[in-house]
Amino acid sequence: MATTNPTPASDLLRPEQAANFLNMHRVTLHRLSERDPTFPRKIKASARLCYYRKSELEAWLASREV
Repeated sequence: MATTNPTPASDLLRPEQAANFLNMHRVTLHRLSERDPTFPRKIKASARLCYYRKSELEAWLASREV
Protein backbone atom coordinates (compact mmCIF):
# COMPACT_ATOMS: atom_id res chain seq x y z
CA MET A 1 0.00 0.00 0.00
CA ALA A 2 1.29 3.43 -0.88
CA THR A 3 1.19 5.95 1.91
CA THR A 4 0.24 9.51 1.17
CA ASN A 5 1.46 12.49 3.08
CA PRO A 6 -1.68 14.61 3.58
CA THR A 7 -1.44 18.32 4.26
CA PRO A 8 -1.60 18.88 8.00
CA ALA A 9 -4.70 20.79 9.08
CA SER A 10 -2.46 23.43 10.65
CA ASP A 11 -1.12 24.28 7.18
CA LEU A 12 -4.59 25.14 5.85
CA LEU A 13 -5.87 28.66 6.35
CA ARG A 14 -9.32 30.04 5.64
CA PRO A 15 -9.30 33.28 3.59
CA GLU A 16 -9.69 35.47 6.69
CA GLN A 17 -6.77 33.70 8.38
CA ALA A 18 -4.67 33.92 5.21
CA ALA A 19 -5.36 37.65 4.94
CA ASN A 20 -4.36 38.14 8.58
CA PHE A 21 -1.22 36.08 8.01
CA LEU A 22 -0.27 38.32 5.06
CA ASN A 23 -1.31 41.45 6.99
CA MET A 24 -3.86 42.55 4.40
CA HIS A 25 -7.59 42.87 4.01
CA ARG A 26 -9.58 39.89 2.74
CA VAL A 27 -10.64 41.86 -0.36
CA THR A 28 -6.97 42.45 -1.20
CA LEU A 29 -6.31 38.73 -0.81
CA HIS A 30 -9.16 37.98 -3.21
CA ARG A 31 -7.88 40.52 -5.76
CA LEU A 32 -4.37 39.08 -5.59
CA SER A 33 -5.69 35.56 -6.13
CA GLU A 34 -7.63 36.74 -9.19
CA ARG A 35 -4.98 39.00 -10.78
CA ASP A 36 -1.53 37.74 -9.78
CA PRO A 37 -0.57 34.52 -11.58
CA THR A 38 2.26 33.91 -9.08
CA PHE A 39 -0.10 34.01 -6.08
CA PRO A 40 -0.90 30.57 -4.58
CA ARG A 41 -4.15 29.06 -5.78
CA LYS A 42 -6.92 28.47 -3.30
CA ILE A 43 -8.11 24.97 -2.48
CA LYS A 44 -11.84 24.61 -3.10
CA ALA A 45 -13.31 22.18 -0.54
CA SER A 46 -16.88 22.91 -1.60
CA ALA A 47 -18.88 25.60 -3.37
CA ARG A 48 -18.56 27.96 -0.37
CA LEU A 49 -15.47 26.68 1.42
CA CYS A 50 -11.88 27.30 0.39
CA TYR A 51 -8.45 27.25 1.96
CA TYR A 52 -4.93 28.48 1.28
CA ARG A 53 -1.80 26.53 2.19
CA LYS A 54 0.27 28.49 4.69
CA SER A 55 3.48 26.96 3.32
CA GLU A 56 2.63 28.22 -0.19
CA LEU A 57 1.85 31.70 1.16
CA GLU A 58 5.20 31.73 2.99
CA ALA A 59 7.00 30.70 -0.20
CA TRP A 60 5.18 33.40 -2.18
CA LEU A 61 6.21 36.03 0.39
CA ALA A 62 9.83 34.83 0.27
CA SER A 63 9.84 35.08 -3.54
CA ARG A 64 8.77 38.73 -3.33
CA GLU A 65 11.57 39.82 -0.99
CA VAL A 66 14.02 42.28 -2.46
